[in-house]
Parts: sequence; C-alpha cells; structure tokens
Amino acid sequence: MAEMVVFVDANFGGLHTHLYETTADFTKLSLGGVGVGIGGGDWNDKTSSIVVVSGHWQCFRDVNFQVPQGKVLGPGVYPFVETLGIDNDSVSSVRLVSA
Repeated sequence: MAEMVVFVDANFGGLHTHLYETTADFTKLSLGGVGVGIGGGDWNDKTSSIVVVSGHWQCFRDVNFQVPQGKVLGPGVYPFVETLGIDNDSVSSVRLVSA
C-alpha cells in the first residue's frame, strides 16, 4: 500500500494527514485534529513538508491534477517543499504514480 504524509509546517511540524491514494481535491480533506482547537478548513494550499512512506507521488498546484510541481517523489523525508521545486503552501492535489 502506498502512503504519503503531508504536514502544515516545515520540518514535519503542525497538523498532518496520511494519504493512501490519488487525491484530486485537497479542499475535500478536512483540516483539524483532536484537541487542537481547529474545527474548520481544509488542506488546500497548506503543505510545507512531506514524508513519502511508500510509492511514488506527483504534487500539483491546482485541483484535478493541474500544474504539476517539482519532480515525482519517491520514499523519503522532505523537510521543506521549496527545496523540491514545489511552492510552499501551494499543493491542491496529488497523484499516486506507482505503488
């Protein structure tokens, strides 16, 4: 099973969520967590760091896989998206390229 974890802050800080499949629209992913006092919002334009546990993933600036950013990411830890050619706080969709 493929897995990617996205974080709202650089260096894997703040809220995070796990993705296991292609996700066409980050506005559909609820942003919040137990005991954090955040009830609303979504993951659109929030990603600052990424961990790819498995699989190969492509990030996109817009929903529905529009405007690819950076290279396809394989397993690894990526403490700040800008070092990957991805603008900070800009990811709106991701595609699982291979599991």
